[in-house]
Amino acid sequence: MTASPAPIPAADRHTPERTCVACRRRRPQAEFTRLSRVGGVWTPQSGVRVGRGAYVCADSPVCWQQGRLRRAFGAQAPAVSALLSGGHDTDSSGPTVAASESIPRAPGRVRDGSHRR
Repeated sequence: MTASPAPIPAADRHTPERTCVACRRRRPQAEFTRLSRVGGVWTPQSGVRVGRGAYVCADSPVCWQQGRLRRAFGAQAPAVSALLSGGHDTDSSGPTVAASESIPRAPGRVRDGSHRR
């Protein structure tokens, strides 16, 4: 008979770390709120996570200020800030921010897939 390996103590287990997009602090992943971009919409997500994501400190409202979020979200920062601080009225699905709400488009571009020459 072979002896089974000893369980790994909790202190020696790997803890995933992430970086806050606002303050650039590295912390354990569990200390962040994750925003995911699925279908052009930013929304807080827990559980199974899909899509492009960004992490913001969950316990630090200072990181939710528009100026700090502008680095990661650009023109969408005011809406994301309101989303994190609970400034929007929410329905049962929660607040979302459409990625195309405030992104300026270049004038004169053909968008139907054809190209002018």
